[in-house]
Amino acid sequence: MGKEGYVLAVDIGTSMLKAGLVDVSDFTVKVKVSERASFNAPRHGWAEVDPEGLWAEVSRLVSEVAGPYYGLIRGLTVSGHMAGVVPIDKSGSPLRNLIIWLDERAAGYPRELWSGFPKFKGYNFARLVEFLLITGGAPSRTGKDPLSKMDWIRHNEPEVWRRTFKILGTNGFIIFKLTGNHVISPDEACLTWLLDRGDRWSLRLLRRYNMPLEFLPRISKSTDIAGYVLGEVSRDLNVPPNTPVIVGSGDLTSAAVGSGAVGEGELHVYIGTSSWVAGHISRRKVDLLHYIGSIPSAIPGMYLLVAEQEIAGGALDHIMKLLGVEGNYGLVEELASKAAPGSRGLIFAPWLYGERAPIDDPEVRGALIGLSLDHGRSDVLRAVMEGVALNIKWSHTYMEKIVGPRNSVNIVGGGAKSELWCQIIANTLNKLVYRIREPENSTLRGSAMIASVALGIVPDFKSAASRLAVDKEFKPDKEQAQTYHSLFKEYIKIYGRLKETFYKLGELRRVTAG
Repeated sequence: MGKEGYVLAVDIGTSMLKAGLVDVSDFTVKVKVSERASFNAPRHGWAEVDPEGLWAEVSRLVSEVAGPYYGLIRGLTVSGHMAGVVPIDKSGSPLRNLIIWLDERAAGYPRELWSGFPKFKGYNFARLVEFLLITGGAPSRTGKDPLSKMDWIRHNEPEVWRRTFKILGTNGFIIFKLTGNHVISPDEACLTWLLDRGDRWSLRLLRRYNMPLEFLPRISKSTDIAGYVLGEVSRDLNVPPNTPVIVGSGDLTSAAVGSGAVGEGELHVYIGTSSWVAGHISRRKVDLLHYIGSIPSAIPGMYLLVAEQEIAGGALDHIMKLLGVEGNYGLVEELASKAAPGSRGLIFAPWLYGERAPIDDPEVRGALIGLSLDHGRSDVLRAVMEGVALNIKWSHTYMEKIVGPRNSVNIVGGGAKSELWCQIIANTLNKLVYRIREPENSTLRGSAMIASVALGIVPDFKSAASRLAVDKEFKPDKEQAQTYHSLFKEYIKIYGRLKETFYKLGELRRVTAG
């Protein structure tokens, strides 16, 4: 056993569920179990998860990890995908499936935000200003934000709305099952776009959009204790009753802590199913034109400036499946390494499920440009990795305009296990890239770092980050950096030139989908 003990952390991802025992002396994962996650798509653009089924899976994974270490676990914490919505009744039973972040059914909700004149980028200007003044941001027209999903339920499922007692997110539902308490961390509360700039729900916005205050959970700091594991639950989990459960934060904000970049303006890149560029800052800043915003971070008193992008590793996985090499990452690394930088003039745009930053557009879709009879699998696979890197650079460019130039970035996420991908990103950004040890465990690690502060194991987040190790540095190659600089100049022209085509194809897609 580590001298300071273990934290049991759960990571509820879109593609994977994980539970890990984290040694707080260096935040390495001693034991980890995982399984593939899945979601239901009953209609085009919908994405749901059975909440009770999710709880059963989480319980089983926790039990498997905790069993041999009964009594040695100092705390339990959960970090799940953000912007989910599940209404429960007074008995705590879910009234419908959990609508997850990918779901786009609520595009255009709330209607008041997108109707009337004058308009700015599609928003009702007065309503947009109201959101900006109160929350510092606004819901996206993609419908992926919780306010949009809640408004959709109110309008389309009135019986569910009538029976609703509380509305929880992914984290909130699992914490409720563990402790019986209804809580939400500030980062997730912010993403509802119903939180004012302080630490409370905005009564003005709640009245405006007919959202009852009593439906919403209590806002608690990430480092607060949400409650203690209930006796009847502890037996199923193989953990002692009254084990403290830390509020924690969403997967994005937890991984941001787990990146080790916790200082003012330090940036990190995350590559998982999705990707983002993010950094902790002490004052809220936004770039509305490029959909870069600030949310409360998992570090109390700090914000996380983030440019989130919808698909990264998910794009590579999809192309691997189409090329018949699904799951064979070793082969992909070997094949892509054989292709020349720039993939012989092939550019891949990874917008397979719409995009957020630096464009907020649910209609945009992926593109493979420059494909010829001379190209093979190696070129296509490398182009996908390069396209994700170019997309990251696109957002990183605007991030640096806010926080100032940086000579390096940290990198985490499952995609960072690929040394080729890390090197491509170093060359594309023309920055020194530091890969944090166990990059695939950044969310588990970040959750444990939050818990270690909450439990008094370390005094602050900088002390926690000082315990992390860099496993490899990737220095940019000057010649390849120039190649990617030239490629990037063409890449950023793609959206403007094809935007109208994407919209026309979207109309055709909806017609043919029935």
